[in-house]
Amino acid sequence: SVCSADAYSYEELRSLLELVQKYHCAETRLFAIDHIWDKRFTYHPTDLIKLGHDFHIPQVFRCSFMNLLKIPLKEISKEHCPLIGEEVFVAFVYAKVMLDEHCRIVACEEPVILSHASDCGNPTACQEDWHAVWWNGMGWFLLDGRNPQPFSDAIKRFREMQFGRMGRGCQQLMFQVLDCGVAFQYADTFIKDVCQGLVHDLGITSDWFL
Repeated sequence: SVCSADAYSYEELRSLLELVQKYHCAETRLFAIDHIWDKRFTYHPTDLIKLGHDFHIPQVFRCSFMNLLKIPLKEISKEHCPLIGEEVFVAFVYAKVMLDEHCRIVACEEPVILSHASDCGNPTACQEDWHAVWWNGMGWFLLDGRNPQPFSDAIKRFREMQFGRMGRGCQQLMFQVLDCGVAFQYADTFIKDVCQGLVHDLGITSDWFL
């Protein structure tokens, strides 16, 4: 038997959910889902995508697909592909391509300073340094081949940089633009839309077993 403090293996979870499916055990299903959720970072996302799909657990499927998108494509092996299925794999590759393209656009195109603060003594120099700091900061953080940063971490590190001839007021104005996060939130919205589309297209409904 497995200690309750430990994570069940993928095979054990699958066997448990097969019993749930066979005998329609609502309480056991909830126990299995709670266990998966509590220990979700213990398993590879492809394992939980498979369980979420086969046993109609949409919240597990969505969370696992989001976690899968954090893994570089080159780290997805031939063994992983059959687990998630062709439709999910195609959606994964498509989403990765779109997110990578969006990340490159954000890294290379700094937000425009629409109006300078009252304490800005040299708008031209301010704009030039904003562009330079963005490219050398956000561009580096987001596109670092060895250790690319997620948007949230990149913004935190970017705030700590030196902004040259850029006025303090202009810095604060542009930080407010970053806090609004329109460009950064696009990625989260896109991922949620892809996940919801898959859940719908694959017919993953939580009330399926009832």
